[in-house]
Amino acid sequence: MLGHSHALSGGVTGLATGLFLQFSFPQTVALAGFTAGMALLPDLDKCGSSPARCLGFLSEAVAWIIGRLTGGHRHLTHSLLGIAGFTALAWYSCQYRHDWIGKAGLALLMTLTVSAGLEALRVARSHTADLIGIAIASWEVWYGYGLRLIPIAVFAGCCTHVAGDMLTDSGCMLLYPLSAHRYHLLPEPLAFTTGTRPELLVVDPLLTGALVLLTGWAVDPAFVAAHWRAVAG
Repeated sequence: MLGHSHALSGGVTGLATGLFLQFSFPQTVALAGFTAGMALLPDLDKCGSSPARCLGFLSEAVAWIIGRLTGGHRHLTHSLLGIAGFTALAWYSCQYRHDWIGKAGLALLMTLTVSAGLEALRVARSHTADLIGIAIASWEVWYGYGLRLIPIAVFAGCCTHVAGDMLTDSGCMLLYPLSAHRYHLLPEPLAFTTGTRPELLVVDPLLTGALVLLTGWAVDPAFVAAHWRAVAG
């Protein structure tokens, strides 16, 4: 799917996860924001993708290296092993934030994902998104706010990304490098091509509706439940 759809689906998953785990409202909002950005991580295997474009030459170089090391687009980064790898790296960066390797990893992770997420969701553009990403990354490295949420966001975001790509006709090689078989969530007649009308006219509106509903639920569960019963009745 497109970067916009991935970020949107990540926000939905982050909100749902925060509500399911009964986090406080600020933590749920933070998790949703983190997950929206982290849902773009698997596409760091391709130059020109949302996370690869966000920081110009630096992010393009990172994407080029990752693509070379992982077999290309929708190979290792879109597999179960890739999800585990991203999550483990995020956990390590958070766990060892006081070491220079942890600081560098956390700074790069947060800058890339925040900048890419803002651009993908069209909240900010180009250098503005980069500056916001650098500012939030610096804050995170220095103060460590919500640090335990980041590995959760990476895991949830990467799973959401892979599930989204499995809706398309290209599918994902979940067991790569053990198997090159591409898995799909939809039967062939329903699977769509990235960026085409089914994604833009069906998937994105559904995700937007889910995001609005879950946001309302996070703000006031009783209000949403009452209106849901009224509509259902």
